[in-house]
Amino acid sequence: MPVPITRTLRLSAVQKDAATLSAVESIGGRRVYKFRASDGDFDRYSDRLNVKGWRVDGYNANGVVLFNHDDGAEAASSGAEPQLPIGKGRVYVEGDALMVDVEFDDEDEFAKRVERKVSKGILNAVSVRYLMLPGQYRQNERGGYDCDAQELLEVSVVTIPGNARAVRAKSFEDEGEDVVERIAARVVELLDARAEAKSTDDEEPEPAPESKPDTEEPPPAEPPKADDEEDDKAKGFNASDAAKSFVEAFKGYIRGV
Repeated sequence: MPVPITRTLRLSAVQKDAATLSAVESIGGRRVYKFRASDGDFDRYSDRLNVKGWRVDGYNANGVVLFNHDDGAEAASSGAEPQLPIGKGRVYVEGDALMVDVEFDDEDEFAKRVERKVSKGILNAVSVRYLMLPGQYRQNERGGYDCDAQELLEVSVVTIPGNARAVRAKSFEDEGEDVVERIAARVVELLDARAEAKSTDDEEPEPAPESKPDTEEPPPAEPPKADDEEDDKAKGFNASDAAKSFVEAFKGYIRGV
């Protein structure tokens, strides 16, 4: 009869994706970081885990987040001071991945240091420890196991991920604002160029009217053109202010506000 197999899988990266969902999301004044914890592709053990097969109720009932899988067992045997959990986590399946939202303990100095490094991208990977359930796994062509169901035991923020996919995914908070700023700068350039061209056109002298006999009636006045009306509305238009408004509106749109 197959026995349970426990694995520690270092694979995922914080999603600053866009992301993240925002990579960091403010919920009631709390900072919550979203990580991609696992997917259905081969991992460092050549295992493949069914994303829909994650058993997470036990983890979510406790939900501690550790650093480098330090659960205090080694400290207990050596007499050293154990490393306490650095935060709380909540895991869930989203699309083709197991995701984890992490909230760091802002009253613990070490946890605050880890969070600062995560927010700067110096630390950007998480690792999961899981248990393959009996009768739910079989050996695959790479020598690992294909697993239909596995129980999540623990989540850690780690220094060195063991999977090629453990890279940081950029999100709006990382690159998006810079992209919007560059778009806005280009908008300003185009608006300024258009305004300058319009100003040059307005300054061109009109040809002198031909002298005509006084007996002729003056031509009827032409109604204002739609373009002239629009130009009148555009007087006093400030391209920089418009670009700033565009940036704020676009950021709100991206965030879904």
